[in-house]
Formats: sequence, C-alpha cells, structure tokens
Amino acid sequence: MRISPMVAAATLSLATLSGQALAYQAGDLYVRGEFHKADTNTNQLSRESGYGLAGGFLFTDQLGVELGIGEKIEHDYVLKAGGAGTLDRMPVNLLLQYYPLGGIDGARVQPFVGVGMNYTRFSGVSGDGLSVDNDYGFAGQMGMDLVITGNLHATAFARYTEVDASFESGGETVEDVRLDPLTVGAGITYRF
Repeated sequence: MRISPMVAAATLSLATLSGQALAYQAGDLYVRGEFHKADTNTNQLSRESGYGLAGGFLFTDQLGVELGIGEKIEHDYVLKAGGAGTLDRMPVNLLLQYYPLGGIDGARVQPFVGVGMNYTRFSGVSGDGLSVDNDYGFAGQMGMDLVITGNLHATAFARYTEVDASFESGGETVEDVRLDPLTVGAGITYRF
C-alpha cells in the first residue's frame, strides 16, 4: 500500500503537535474499534471484511490481557463433498499481550505481540439441513500502536487463528474444512 506524502506529513504533524506521549503503565485500560479482513486457508469460504471491538487491561507496564470480538460475518461456502450455501462466522479472541516498550516515556510507537485462544461461533448455516460445530483454537497476534495523543492511538495488527469448520448433517460429519484465517486490521484505540 502506498501512502501519499500529504497523509504522511499530516500524521507526522499530529504526532509532533500532540505533546509528550504517556508511557504504557500497569493499570491502563483501553478500548478499540477496528476494521479487519480475514483471508482463510481455503477457497471453500468467501473472503469477507468486518468490524470488531476489543478491550484490554495492563497488569504491568509490559504485560496485559485483551478480549476482542468480531461482528457476525456471512460467508459463502462450497463443499468438496457437494453442497453450497452461506454461514455466519463470529470470532472471539482472548490474548495475553506483551508490550516490549511499555513503561518507556515518550515512546510514540508501541509494538505488541499476543498469544491466546480463539473461539469461533458458526450459525445461520443454509443448505440441506447442515450445521457447523463451534470451534476453539490457538490465536497469535502482532501489531503496533502509533500514539496520536496521550490517550488516542492508531493501531494496526495481523492475527492468525486455528479454526476448523466441521459440517454435519443428521449428527454425521459431512466434511471438515480447515480455515486458519490470517486477519489483517486497523483501528482506533483509546487508552484511559
């Protein structure tokens, strides 16, 4: 993605004029609104974009927890065993986050990495009495906060999750589809 010189200059000006950035500190809370796009590991599900919310708490200057939930997104699917339709997928992620620059005054860029658990809820499955089991799996995330003001940040992230969609009909498995989405997103974070 190419960033125009005007956007870069405006971002730099905002960062310069906003004053000294506050350090990430134990006890900080934050909320984030985000836009993301998930690219699944298979072409059996359509690739869709959506919105999400996340909130977190820092136990120490560098270590915290984040809970994020995405909106319910409708996907088209096609099974190799035959059959097609739509389904809704709603991801929930609980992550332990590490901020290597937490506690450093004036750090305008705050990278982070997180590991934890994903829960994906499937619903609204169309097509010949099919259902899909909800799934749990590993989640890993890396990203960066750019401090705009002491409390307002622009955030970008990439998240990998292990997700399987087990299609069933009459209690019997019809097909297991490994999704393992890589989600790329951006949002605005408010820390207080």
